[in-house]
Amino acid sequence: MKYTRQSAKYITKNFFYIVPLAILPAFLLSLSTDEVAISKVLTESLSGNIAAWSFSELFHAISILSFGNWQSVVFGILGIIAIVPCVALIMAFLEKHFRIGKKTFNGLFSKINDNFISTCGYALLFVAVYEIWALLTSAVVYVMSMLPITVLANVLSILFYVAMHVLLLYLVGLIYLWLPCMQITGFRAIEALQYAHQLVTPVKWRILGGQILFLLSTEAIICLCAVFVPSRLVFTLLTTALYTILFMLYFVRMQIAYFDRDQIERADLKKY
Repeated sequence: MKYTRQSAKYITKNFFYIVPLAILPAFLLSLSTDEVAISKVLTESLSGNIAAWSFSELFHAISILSFGNWQSVVFGILGIIAIVPCVALIMAFLEKHFRIGKKTFNGLFSKINDNFISTCGYALLFVAVYEIWALLTSAVVYVMSMLPITVLANVLSILFYVAMHVLLLYLVGLIYLWLPCMQITGFRAIEALQYAHQLVTPVKWRILGGQILFLLSTEAIICLCAVFVPSRLVFTLLTTALYTILFMLYFVRMQIAYFDRDQIERADLKKY
């Protein structure tokens, strides 16, 4: 939780520098979120009728690309494309601020050339892992929902869903510091992955604990919005805000954790 607290403090102090770089992919991914599928799944859950779930509804509710309609797929792909330059800029800004203590956008766009390939590879790997995870989670939860004993079906579905979140974040934790390691050290991908694994191993569970609580809380809020917010416009605005916070927290925490684990002195913590 240490890194999460430090990240929240940093984002609060530097909000107007970070948020412009995170809001575009957050907005596009909010447009790809299947509000109808989420609402149906949650409504059936609250009514105790999880036997009415379908695999497609569960997958549409969980997947980034959704696949519920062509608009969701298009906005999901655009969101993934937008992630690459936006994250490259965020990482460049954070590295510059942490190294020299200066908060400016000068020179950041030229840094995209250095960060683009590593960020693109990281983003595509993350999306691939997530979509496979969403597919497996939807399939198993759907099978559990068909159990004849309703109470058992409900309990097992919830437990498995939470357990799959832990597994997802554990897998993400294995590569969590890979991106800053590639960009800062200049190591090749495999060498950077090995070094990143060495750095993250002692604090892996600490990072996972902070992420799981925030992720489940964010998902709960999105579900409530899907059920109780009647306007698609308001739902999009709310989910955009939540996704923006997720983006900022994920990558700021990543850079903070990397500088701490690699024992690099942060110039932003003292007066420039």
